[in-house]
Amino acid sequence: MKFLREIDADSLVPYILTSSLLLLVSAFAVPGIAVIFIQDLLFFSYDHWIFIRPVETYKGFGIAMISIAVILLSFLITKFYMEKKEKEYKLTVVHLLLIVVTIPLFIFSISHYAYFDDNGVHGNDFWTLSEDNIAWDDVENVSRVVDPSSRKVFSYHFSDNNITIDIPYDTQDTRIKQTITEVIDSNDWEVEEIYSE
Repeated sequence: MKFLREIDADSLVPYILTSSLLLLVSAFAVPGIAVIFIQDLLFFSYDHWIFIRPVETYKGFGIAMISIAVILLSFLITKFYMEKKEKEYKLTVVHLLLIVVTIPLFIFSISHYAYFDDNGVHGNDFWTLSEDNIAWDDVENVSRVVDPSSRKVFSYHFSDNNITIDIPYDTQDTRIKQTITEVIDSNDWEVEEIYSE
């Protein structure tokens, strides 16, 4: 920290600007690759019928990358400002803490998923690190969120007495469509429709 506090801002410019620009530009492409790679590394199993990565997973990862880039630029700008005013720079700890606070966003993004297997439906919401599980025999209600005007389906909800697991639905993804249809048909469940507002 002492090094960051005392180092000259001009000598940091090439490193921070390059890092920030790389983070900002890659925040729109890297999350797709990074999330798939890391989730497969951590959660892959041949037992999964389908593994679903909600859009929020990629968005959260990208926002975390952008946040770090903004924090780095803020560090550089405030350091330049303090040097111009010939004052001692005292915000190093604040910027380091902001970067540390951003790390959980990466973790929550990676641990946000859902999947089906022989045992049931499983999901991990964005702001939790614990996986929810509902066995197929314990499913008591299946509903889907529908746009009332276009009839587009946004997601399916599988519920038992205590838990509801939200499964994002994309009509372009034939694997999700086929798996959900097969699960509902094989268990002869009635699907309740919930209209989105």
